Amino acid sequence: MEHSAIVFIDLKGETVPAGRIRLVEEGHYATAQFMYGKRYLERPDAVSIDPVQLPLQAGVIEAQQDFALFNGIRDAAPDAWGRSLIDKYVMRKLGRGASEAEFLLASQSGTRIGALRFGPTPTGPGHALSFSLPDFSPNLGDLGQFQELVDQMVAERDPDEHLMDFVSPGADLGGARPKGTVMIDGFPWLVKFGKESDKISMAGAEAGCLDLCEMAGLDVCKRRVETIAGRPALLLERFDRWLDDEGGTHRKHMVSSLTLLGAHELDRGVSGYADIYDKMRRFGGPGSASGVDLYKRMVMNVLVGNTDDHYRNHAFLMDDNGGYAPSPIYDVTPSQQVTTSRAMFLHLGAAGCGREARLEAAVDGAASLGLGREQAVAIANDLSDMVSANWQPIMEKRGCSASDIERIRNSFSEAGRHVSVDIEAPGF
Repeated sequence: MEHSAIVFIDLKGETVPAGRIRLVEEGHYATAQFMYGKRYLERPDAVSIDPVQLPLQAGVIEAQQDFALFNGIRDAAPDAWGRSLIDKYVMRKLGRGASEAEFLLASQSGTRIGALRFGPTPTGPGHALSFSLPDFSPNLGDLGQFQELVDQMVAERDPDEHLMDFVSPGADLGGARPKGTVMIDGFPWLVKFGKESDKISMAGAEAGCLDLCEMAGLDVCKRRVETIAGRPALLLERFDRWLDDEGGTHRKHMVSSLTLLGAHELDRGVSGYADIYDKMRRFGGPGSASGVDLYKRMVMNVLVGNTDDHYRNHAFLMDDNGGYAPSPIYDVTPSQQVTTSRAMFLHLGAAGCGREARLEAAVDGAASLGLGREQAVAIANDLSDMVSANWQPIMEKRGCSASDIERIRNSFSEAGRHVSVDIEAPGF
């Protein structure tokens, strides 16, 4: 099976055709080719869709072995939740499961992450497949029905027909948890729904962790917790969109650290925060590669027990000059575990240095982010004291119950601990 489509990118509010992607599938094997358009390459403001796997150049570019898609384009495709919605829709309408190309191209709602869209011809984005998802943009008042779809999908039931309109605003988003895009006062927000099986208020816990990150002086996305159909849900203002002076909404190109690293999404434990820092310095705009801010992110992940610090939870937004700067922080959640021992997804420093979620490990990795030990210790200890003093009242303020707090207490086991400036000599 073969599909092709024009890839569009928004540049300073203008939607322009950048090139053509060709997707080939044979059984379980899938691969891709891409070629930039000649006119696009001639534009003085042309930027690469993916600075690692799709550099600006003429001719056909082949996806690497074992890569079904180029990472920069994969970032615009859905993950587990969105794929499940598309698969359900295709099964109902066409009597079969969806293909990899259909997962990428099915949604034309305009809510996919970043600045990429797709279409059949260079005239503009549009339906690139033989079928299309419903064109529907929900508002706050529609979220009760959206929750119904979520509940039926989570329960592995065949959704009621009147709920199928809600497939589209959730089908082009990343992540595993149920989510969708909702319009609030004319601007898109991401809503992360609660599940009946949740043992704690995930919305309250995530909002609380983001509050703590903001208290640490980090840039965090705007957020609020709402009750939808009796369950807490987290709403996050989309930071990959911007408003012009006339109130029009436009897209920002966004890639994940997976793209900047050129890594494979199954490469758990292969890269570290230092590798991300190196790519920030290589691809970032002037002043955008702050080792201190990345170190604070790393320390805060340790202190709140967020082991879900994988590649797609570190995003970068393109500036007007084609450089990349870290996006506001998102998707920071505590662990629910009995023990206090845990491992991060990324190494705390250079690849191979270790993934144990301990303050000492974070401080040891600070040198690879450009920090001296004394500065790293001071930051770690200050943040440790801040989290220790504030995490419980913040969680309570965000609606977490006493039971919720007990379930996540071990996630904050590093909070309140201090690291010494002096490196202890090993005992013999």
